[in-house]
Amino acid sequence: MAAGLIAGCGPYHGTPPSDTAVTGSVTYRERSALPPDAVVRVQLSDVSRQDVAAIPVAQTTLTPAGRQVPLPFELRYDPAAIDSTHTYAVRATIESGGRLIFTTTTANMVITRGNPTHVDLVLAGMPDRTPAPPVGLVGTRWTLEDLGGAGVIDEASATLEFPEPGKVAGSGSCNRFFGTVSMDGNAMSISRLGTTRMACAEAVAMQELNYIRALQGAERYTLQGTVLLIYVRGMDSPLRFITAR
Repeated sequence: MAAGLIAGCGPYHGTPPSDTAVTGSVTYRERSALPPDAVVRVQLSDVSRQDVAAIPVAQTTLTPAGRQVPLPFELRYDPAAIDSTHTYAVRATIESGGRLIFTTTTANMVITRGNPTHVDLVLAGMPDRTPAPPVGLVGTRWTLEDLGGAGVIDEASATLEFPEPGKVAGSGSCNRFFGTVSMDGNAMSISRLGTTRMACAEAVAMQELNYIRALQGAERYTLQGTVLLIYVRGMDSPLRFITAR
C-alpha cells in the first residue's frame, strides 16, 4: 500500500522507535456492502494543537475492489517526523461516487504518550441526501420478468421494491438486497446496494449476481401501466418488470 509522507513536523526527541508503521483495520456497523467504486482513505496526523488544523504525517488509499469490511491497512511513517511530545491520531473515510459515506467520529490516538501503533477504526455512516424518487414509484413492488434479454429462472423470483422515498429493496433471486435510488425525470441511479449472504444454488447465484450488477448500472426507466422497464448501461435490452402480485 502506498503511503504519502508529508514533511514539516517538529523534530523527534529521543531514540527513534523500531516500528515505523501504524497498522489496523477499517469497518462500520451498518449492515450494507461497500459499493464497487468505494475508496478508503486512512491518514495519520499531528493533532497536538487544537487551534489549528491537524497536520498530515502519512496517508494511504485503499481500493477494496469488491472486498468488504473489515479492511486491513498499514500506514508507513518516517520516525524523524514524529515528536514524542506531540499527539498523533489516525482517521479514515470511505467515499463512493465522489460522496462521503463513512467517516471516523472519535479520536484514535497512536504512537506517542503511551498510545498503541495498532488501531481498529469503526466508522459512522453519513446522512443520505440522495434525492427522493417520484411519488409514483414509492410503495410499489415489481417482479423481474426479463433480465436484459436473458430471461429469468421461474422458481427463483427476483423482485424490486420502492418502500420509501430514496430507497430500494427486493429479492436478488435468493438473498434480500437494499440500497438507495435517485431520479431526475426519467433518469434513474441505484447505488449502495447491500445484500444478505445466504448460500444459493449456482444458477440462482449467477442470476442474482447479474441482476444486482444490472441494477447498479441503471440509467433511466419508463413506466407503462403494469410494466416497468429499466434501461441499463451496456445492455441492449432493458430489465422488464411487472407489478408484483
